[in-house]
Amino acid sequence: MGRILMLLFVSVLVLTGCVKKVEPKKDAKLEEAKIVAGKAAGEFMKELKSILVAEMKKGGPESALNVCSDTAQEFAKTYSVKKGMELKRVSFLNRNEANIPDEAEVMWLKECENMMKAENFNKDTVFFRVERSANSRTLHLAKPILLAEECVVCHGTDEQIPANIKKLIAEKYPNDKAVNFSPGDLRGLVTVKMKL
Repeated sequence: MGRILMLLFVSVLVLTGCVKKVEPKKDAKLEEAKIVAGKAAGEFMKELKSILVAEMKKGGPESALNVCSDTAQEFAKTYSVKKGMELKRVSFLNRNEANIPDEAEVMWLKECENMMKAENFNKDTVFFRVERSANSRTLHLAKPILLAEECVVCHGTDEQIPANIKKLIAEKYPNDKAVNFSPGDLRGLVTVKMKL
């Protein structure tokens, strides 16, 4: 019996020594797309913020609100065409009806909220998934948007938002939910979809 066990043990050693470890194949196309999409999302938000800040300096919060309501949507479309991908901003507490999150984005927003509650949130967090259809794959990537100090004039508390801005918001967005934020709060996500 002891000899049989010894033979089995030696056989297992020989067999495991002959088996090569196979590493999973790296998806170079996906990894490259994640870098490109993440960079595009960051640049998009940086450019949009510079437009808003410039407009705020030039014409005050009223001008910045007009940029958010009109220019931002057009800028997203133009930027998407220029980059060959679809970029947009989404939020649970959206101001514009076009910024409602889809199923994956809802999951990511909840994950961001949970991370913030647990105090392990990282503003550089990136979420992604690959969406497959018959013959194509699409990268869907998202990065969190945190409220900047300058944005409380339109997104802050009732006391922080001037009466004229409240009036404009009510006229443009009767179903507005994008208030009562503080600087550093999770405002939403910037999302990118690109073909692989």
